[in-house]
Amino acid sequence: MHHIGVGLIIASFVVWVIPPIAPFLPFSTAAKASIVAVVIVAAEIMFWIGALLVGKEAASKLKKYWDPKHWRIKRRLSDQTNDGEQCQDGSREMTTMKK
Repeated sequence: MHHIGVGLIIASFVVWVIPPIAPFLPFSTAAKASIVAVVIVAAEIMFWIGALLVGKEAASKLKKYWDPKHWRIKRRLSDQTNDGEQCQDGSREMTTMKK
């Protein structure tokens, strides 16, 4: 059940690709609006069913992982730690390579 939940959560994020593409589809304006509405509702339903299957903690971790504003924070941390590794207490530990 856990794998089905993760799959539903991932699929819900993938489905969000459709609304930006919908205006370029060869359908009437009403059909495009209906497609976007159905896709948004379906994505939310898939996410919450998946969240129920995997649990609250796993769903929040996945949602946080795919949130673009957290990507910049990770990138900044990795840029800061090019010469060493960041310890959990915030101090930096230098890594040396041995031959």
